[in-house]
Amino acid sequence: MSASNHSGPHYLKTPADDKHFKELRRRVREVLKTLPESRLRVSRGKAFLLPCLYFGLYVTALFQTSYGFFCAVYVLLGLMVIIIFLNLIHEASHNTLFKNKRNNERFMLLFDMIGANSYMWSKRHIRLHHNFTNVEGWDSDIEKSKFLKVHPGSVKKAGYRYQHLLILIYPLFITNWFLIRDFKDFFYPRMIVRKTGGAPFKQYLKLFFFKIFFVGYLVVIPALLTPFTTIQIFLALFMMLLTAGLFALTVLLPPHVNTGNQFPMADNEMNLSQSWLMHQLNTTNDVTSSNWFTRHIMANSNFHIVHHLFPNISYVYAREVTEVIKKYNREAGLPYRSYPMVTTFKNHYKLMRSNARPADILEEDM
Repeated sequence: MSASNHSGPHYLKTPADDKHFKELRRRVREVLKTLPESRLRVSRGKAFLLPCLYFGLYVTALFQTSYGFFCAVYVLLGLMVIIIFLNLIHEASHNTLFKNKRNNERFMLLFDMIGANSYMWSKRHIRLHHNFTNVEGWDSDIEKSKFLKVHPGSVKKAGYRYQHLLILIYPLFITNWFLIRDFKDFFYPRMIVRKTGGAPFKQYLKLFFFKIFFVGYLVVIPALLTPFTTIQIFLALFMMLLTAGLFALTVLLPPHVNTGNQFPMADNEMNLSQSWLMHQLNTTNDVTSSNWFTRHIMANSNFHIVHHLFPNISYVYAREVTEVIKKYNREAGLPYRSYPMVTTFKNHYKLMRSNARPADILEEDM
């Protein structure tokens, strides 16, 4: 399906919600004027520091003679993949890392170098997930696999009755993404991302070049320069991707895919039942924890509502802008939800368990 034929579902137009968002945006702009620009310079400094740390760890691995230390370094590389993604790649995709849009686009190549395909991920994240959060058939983030029924209103999937047990394989998420899903997005027409149109030929070339590059520097070069066997190195790569998958779950699962959020469906005329503002507030939640680790390592990903309402604001200002949103929503009677991370995981399990029951397929809303 091409983007020209399917621009996506349409939100309900409500003057009251438009007025709410206009006032909220005005208050956010006023607060941003009071916050130091030096935070952005620190964020941009990470654009040099974190890639150096990643490739510095990689070089360190090449000089290891102990297989245990070699694997430990690869585990650290797995952590660095997610730290780089949260602090740099995600920011660059929204043009908030650098002032110049072209510099952000160039920087996205780092994502290709550390394993993902930046072209398809940007289409999935920007054009689908942000525009149609939790909408069946349009949010590629809930297009997990043919085995998982994530949206309560979606069709039954193979083995869906036991899907709540499949959470044990969730850590394979990054392994599947880097080594399988990226290729499916390019070559399997039924993937949701294909609704945005096909990819230029040069993107196919880039896909294969960087996937070969990724396996080359993490497997082939170590096989030539270290005393370890190819099988041992592949095992270390798997440990790296598994670590990345585990870390990624703490960021990707809490804000959307749980029983606290709505999972809308467009009607036959491609209309949604609420405004864009209410849709974002009803499909997204924050995570209550906020500390040094969430601010500097996880890039304030716990403040997720602000990111969906104002994706062009850097994460370095997310905490203060979230306070503006919370205050205004209390005044205006608008929803704002924040849960402890453990609660979001419990609610995710409840969602998957509920979707595994045949009777629940008749229920429209959570």
